[in-house]
Amino acid sequence: MMSRTTQAATLSLAAAMFGVAPSAAQEAGSRQTRDFVQAAAQSDQFETLAADSVLAGSRDTEVRSFAQEMIRDHGGTTGTLKAAAAKAGIEQPAPGIAGDQAMFLAALQSARGGELDKVYARQQVLAHRAALAVMLVYSRSGDDPTLRKVAASEVKLIESHERTAERIAARLGSP
Repeated sequence: MMSRTTQAATLSLAAAMFGVAPSAAQEAGSRQTRDFVQAAAQSDQFETLAADSVLAGSRDTEVRSFAQEMIRDHGGTTGTLKAAAAKAGIEQPAPGIAGDQAMFLAALQSARGGELDKVYARQQVLAHRAALAVMLVYSRSGDDPTLRKVAASEVKLIESHERTAERIAARLGSP
């Protein structure tokens, strides 16, 4: 029988070999729930960063208004998500965005003038479709009831954002 020290060292070595932090084996919540919390947090973070970028360069009043709405609404959903994750005992996700979101943000930040508005509108349609898929899947099959309710409650807001982004994209002639 291994001593506790040997067990801990073995666990740490195995975790390092497989690229998993030793604490991951002790994390609260299922993998599905942790992945949902991370994806939802990254979505909110992307929305805020993209909106900040657009506000720095856009002169279109509707685009600017939508960006301000994204900052307000996604700030609220971030707070709700963090509270629900804490209630479920889930560790708060690290700040950041996913790789595809980083590419979107880089493309957005390199655009200027009317092209900035078109890129933003097009990206917002895609980002909200992706966020909607995440929320719908978890709201239907998530294993944490509190977070399932959060996901379900955000569906209508995300659908509204998607419709607005589609309308703006159509007005700007962005496919």
